[in-house]
Amino acid sequence: MTKKTKRRLIVLLVIMISFVALLFFIGNFTPVGEYIGRAVNDFFISFNTENSGDGTYYEVSRVNWLNFKKFFYVLGVIFIILLAFFSYLISQYLLKRERQDITKMIANSLGDEETKFHEEYIDVYNQLEMLKLTNLKNEELLIQEIQRTKDLVTYLAHDLRTPLASVIGYLNLLVDTNDSTEEIRMKYLNITLDKAYRLEYLIDDFFDITRFNFHKIVLDYSTFNLNLLFYQMVEEFYPILDKKEQQITLNLPEILMIEGDSPKLARVFNNLLKNASSYGFDQSEISVEAFCGEETVKIIISNMGNTIPPEKLTSIFDKFYRLDNSRSTASGGSGLGLAIAKEIVTAHDGTISASSQQNVTQFIVELPLGRPEVDEIEK
Repeated sequence: MTKKTKRRLIVLLVIMISFVALLFFIGNFTPVGEYIGRAVNDFFISFNTENSGDGTYYEVSRVNWLNFKKFFYVLGVIFIILLAFFSYLISQYLLKRERQDITKMIANSLGDEETKFHEEYIDVYNQLEMLKLTNLKNEELLIQEIQRTKDLVTYLAHDLRTPLASVIGYLNLLVDTNDSTEEIRMKYLNITLDKAYRLEYLIDDFFDITRFNFHKIVLDYSTFNLNLLFYQMVEEFYPILDKKEQQITLNLPEILMIEGDSPKLARVFNNLLKNASSYGFDQSEISVEAFCGEETVKIIISNMGNTIPPEKLTSIFDKFYRLDNSRSTASGGSGLGLAIAKEIVTAHDGTISASSQQNVTQFIVELPLGRPEVDEIEK
């Protein structure tokens, strides 16, 4: 009970005591009290005339205890009813005033007005401050989400238009150039095919990230050797690594059996290795290490490249985020690879993070060795 409520209660009690004192005064010092006294006297006391035995008569008064008990019971019931009634009215009045005070303070607090809270309302004040912070965070997230939606349209138009324009340009060149040699025609056809593959890759990425956001990621669990997956990927990455004279070194346990969706996890590590190659220095080394615990396995993919600033590192898993603002195709993909990797790792009940310092960038993936209780995450 707050101090203000206590003060109101004391005022009400003073009013009730004053009312009782008023009744006492009316009953003892006014004609109304005299009339009530005679009525009570007639009701409780009976007068009888008795013979004393010597021929004289005298008047005897007796209390009618039956009527007294009835009156006492009725008075007690009336008192209890009145006490309950006034207690209810007082409590409702105090609660109403309390609600009004709190409502006013909440309205002022949530608005721009500066509100002074009594120390009795410190808990309410703390809750309101937490609510205000939560609302501010939600507003910021909403603004960021709206901006991402705008970026989606912009990036989608840019990333799809660039390879499509190249495909159309080279096909028109082939149609218009009738006297070109077979070697030139094959060169143009290869470039066109490469751009068409890139267009297909971008469309697949856009489709996957949309599906992961609005549908369930259904995982097809199986037990497989993670070592064999990495050895196979190293072979597949040879043409990409050869262009920049890079190499991948594996530091893995001899046998690393885990339960998971192998095609989707292959997509994760493919995206991470592709990212490491794209942003790694020429003639540098990409290392893949695995550390097996009792319940989880930690995979660390490291590459030598420009240090990622901390402010950019926090956004690296966001959709359509790319380190190069120009969004050139030479240094990266659609900006969805890491976002897709995070969605898949999260669906496996795992975690993915990144660190970058002194020209060394690391991606750390931690996955459970066994199948979690829930193998489907609703996005």
